[in-house]
Amino acid sequence: MAPNTDIATRALIVTLKSPVGGKTSAQISEETGLSIRQINRIYARAIKRGFEPNHRPFILKDEWLEDASRSGRPSKKTPENTEKIIAKPGGNRHLSYHSLTDPKESRFQEDQADEEAWTDEEDERAAP
Repeated sequence: MAPNTDIATRALIVTLKSPVGGKTSAQISEETGLSIRQINRIYARAIKRGFEPNHRPFILKDEWLEDASRSGRPSKKTPENTEKIIAKPGGNRHLSYHSLTDPKESRFQEDQADEEAWTDEEDERAAP
């Protein structure tokens, strides 16, 4: 999957590919490093959203070049929610010492503690 291009790169592509720029998709691909297919998609999307290549004066609007809305569930992680969690007393309660150390070392320490705490029934009977 191709990486997303920023809005400035999209504006460059639409400008170069329009009659004003007069470049082919292959020429733009050499200059920008993007695939010809991606260049054609960006240009076609701009036209579909309202860009008119032959209109004078030449106009290029952000809404013709912006990212499309994504499908799926919206993220719960918003700046407001993050601030609420940080400000809440005990907001970092899920942070533990074990999450800060090497998991192998933590497991070794846990096994040592289990061995020291474990008592056998025979040991309890033998104790005075």
